[in-house]
Amino acid sequence: MTLTLQVPWSELLRTKNEKRRYPAVLGYVDGAGSEHRIEATVETRGLTRLRICRFPPLMIRFARHAALGTDFAGQRTLKLVTHCRPGAVAEQYYVQELLAYRIFNHVTEHSFRVRPLRITYEDASGGESHGTRFAFLIEDLDAVAKRNGYRRSPRAQFAQGDFDPLALTRFMLFQYLIGNTDWEVLSGPEKDACCHNVRILVPADAPGPMVAVPYDFDASGLVDASYAVPNERLPIRSVTQRLYRGFCLHNDALGPVRREFLAKRDAIFALVRSEDRLSGDRKQATIDYFEAFFATLDSDARFAREISGRCRR
Repeated sequence: MTLTLQVPWSELLRTKNEKRRYPAVLGYVDGAGSEHRIEATVETRGLTRLRICRFPPLMIRFARHAALGTDFAGQRTLKLVTHCRPGAVAEQYYVQELLAYRIFNHVTEHSFRVRPLRITYEDASGGESHGTRFAFLIEDLDAVAKRNGYRRSPRAQFAQGDFDPLALTRFMLFQYLIGNTDWEVLSGPEKDACCHNVRILVPADAPGPMVAVPYDFDASGLVDASYAVPNERLPIRSVTQRLYRGFCLHNDALGPVRREFLAKRDAIFALVRSEDRLSGDRKQATIDYFEAFFATLDSDARFAREISGRCRR
């Protein structure tokens, strides 16, 4: 999808650390050739990327009826993942992050859907244009919840036994696949903010086990961003080192989930090979990285040593 996003970029980038909303106009031409212009607001978001990115990630907010009759009808808020910094290397990071979301879509419906964009950033205040860049939109959490029969959990802390064992084991093995340790499912950095790079959903109509929906994969080994480092409390020295962080309580679910991933092997590699925005070197590095994951799943000894035997109590 090709869009324009008109915002007073000079002001936003100068004040990116301030919690402010800026007027925006999102424009695109639909498949029938009709032009649409949607009034919205944008604000900066994120933690690490807000700090290190020249062009930070954004939240787009639509007024209640502003998007009626457009491709964005029914949407109220959407996260926009931007190119962060100038240059082809930075763009490759976020193509690979998009790929991570799409792989998890193949693993489970309890996942954020994403939409790749070519987006032109027009300065509403007459400042310099920021050109046309790769970006992608992330589905709103309430949309994920609704299509799965869930709702957001209002709680700030959780116990291991609160979660659906199969669903959480899919989450854990996916994070191991992409080499991501930058998340937490039981609590957040603050008492009232759960959880780190994860959102928790509960069944909408009756009590039942919870599911964890991950996001933000730029600190994964798959992406291997130059700014990404593992938490110093973990026994790894590089984000490309895999570390299984699943719970021993759910080890009985590892067998069936292992078989699920092995059954999806061809589909996962097909996703990688079909991602034409990836450079040849990046694509081959991704294939090699995933081959190592599946080699572990193919070997009972390696699986016991690296995964089931490394669980957290």
